[in-house]
Amino acid sequence: MKNRNKGIALSYVNTIINLICGLFLSSFLLRSLGDTEYGIYQTISSFANYLVLLEFGTGTVMTRNISICLGKKQGKDEIDKNTSTIWTITNILALVIICVSVLFYCLMGNIYSQTLSVDQLNYARSIFVFITVYLVVSFYIQTLNGIVLAFEQYSYAPIQNIARTVIRTAALIVLITCYKYSVLIAVIDMFLSILILAFSLFYCIKKYRISLSFKKFDFIILKSVMPLCIAICLQAIVNQANNNVDKFVIGIMVSPEAVTLYSISLYIFSIFSSLTTTPISMYAPQLAKDISKGISRDDLTKKLIAPCRMIAIIGGTVLFGFIAAGKQFIAIMYGSEYNLAWIIAIIIMAPMFINMTNGVLVNVLDVLNKRIVRSVILIITTTANIILTVFFIGIWGIVGAAAATAICTVIGQVIIMNIYYSRKIKIKVMYMFFYAYKGILPFQFLGAVCSIIAGSFISNIYISFVVCGLVYVLVFLAGYLFFGANESEKLKLKSILYRGKKK
Repeated sequence: MKNRNKGIALSYVNTIINLICGLFLSSFLLRSLGDTEYGIYQTISSFANYLVLLEFGTGTVMTRNISICLGKKQGKDEIDKNTSTIWTITNILALVIICVSVLFYCLMGNIYSQTLSVDQLNYARSIFVFITVYLVVSFYIQTLNGIVLAFEQYSYAPIQNIARTVIRTAALIVLITCYKYSVLIAVIDMFLSILILAFSLFYCIKKYRISLSFKKFDFIILKSVMPLCIAICLQAIVNQANNNVDKFVIGIMVSPEAVTLYSISLYIFSIFSSLTTTPISMYAPQLAKDISKGISRDDLTKKLIAPCRMIAIIGGTVLFGFIAAGKQFIAIMYGSEYNLAWIIAIIIMAPMFINMTNGVLVNVLDVLNKRIVRSVILIITTTANIILTVFFIGIWGIVGAAAATAICTVIGQVIIMNIYYSRKIKIKVMYMFFYAYKGILPFQFLGAVCSIIAGSFISNIYISFVVCGLVYVLVFLAGYLFFGANESEKLKLKSILYRGKKK
């Protein structure tokens, strides 16, 4: 548990570092390279990133299968069959990605004939080659990280990502300052990924004596994992659609300026989403072991309350904190003309907060090999979202696009999925929600209300932002610490404070 908590903490450190470095680099690269040079890189990388859809979640599948083997106390031979089979799948996918990339490379002249000159096209092809190698190598790294996570080394991937982000940022600053070529971004990404792959491969083979031999490929294992692989692939497609469909429709029906405003809301939502999803994968190994050992659904439900409360604290703090001070934040960062982005972001985040509170149940679906159900539901609701978006934009403008997303989230992911969890998986969903929000949600709501009232008396936007933020934090923390935290959480807090004083 200590190892997992450390992994979760490091994951949040990684998220924060990524956020800071991402904001800085986007501004630095644009200023240093200029619109044209940086635009060529963005054009090529935007297409190449669609190749991520072919990843099929081999890292998740690897974690699931090894954890089940360990939970059932199966021998090394059975583990080797699983690792070798999933590693073979990764190799096949890598080959498919390379074939698709070669096809695109040959067609680039036709695709970009109207927008890129001959010299720019040749330059773009060079960038694409490096990006493709980087993506292929990244798929292998994710598969190997799945092995490490299965053995409950929760800190490995976050430390790896933190190191990569820091080194990448420093290398880009130094090299781009000296050489104004966007191809260096792709070269650095490729070079770092190859180094990480080499180390990860050595680490897994040396530490865990893992076999990645094609000779141990097992067709029965392949057949058993394909539903999960397909489900993860479908979910990736849905995520891509959800992230882009609203902007695409708004761009056609409204204006480019409206797309910019909506993109600000989606950026805020992406921060919220990354912070709430971080703990989910960390609970996968233990849940796989518990379920494989035959844990009762009542005991499983009780075990899930702790991670649900963690997500409720983190996700709720972001949501209600943004309700409290988000309007001022938008005005300071982007200008008061973008204040509508505050409302749109809240509309999208609120139902997703409910959905993400019990997001850890995705791990249960993975172990039971039932994620395909969720993926099918997501496809249906995404299709409905596209239809509703077109209809609602005609009535309410871009707010209608957010409303369509919110309605489909509530129907598909909050109502239908929780009915499925309750009836088919036999999880006491309402019991879990009650104890997940107990002592947390009321004080988050109260903190937001008090903050809005306090901010209404202050005209200066900067002072209002600080006051609203402080009022929210103080009200929520006071309520949670004195009335909301359960005994386990109080002990953890005391332990953290004790260690802090000791240092």
